Amino acid sequence: MSAPKTDNEGTLGMNRSELKAPPGKTRVVGVDAFDGTDWIYGDFDNRDDAISLAKQKGGAMHKTHVYDDAGKHLADFGTF
Repeated sequence: MSAPKTDNEGTLGMNRSELKAPPGKTRVVGVDAFDGTDWIYGDFDNRDDAISLAKQKGGAMHKTHVYDDAGKHLADFGTF
């Protein structure tokens, strides 16, 4: 899986600090590929649970991304 395209601010409107999950957590971020809005689905204790939700929520024109507590991009699902 490839990392999302980023600018100096991060993925679309989010800055890099917003992509980084809290310590010991894994964050799922959603991005509407049509209008560019983005949001945080949640922070998960279990990485597999985060990836499972991201896989479920990703779809046509809706991308989901998974980040660890270091801000490393772990996975993405859905299509633009």
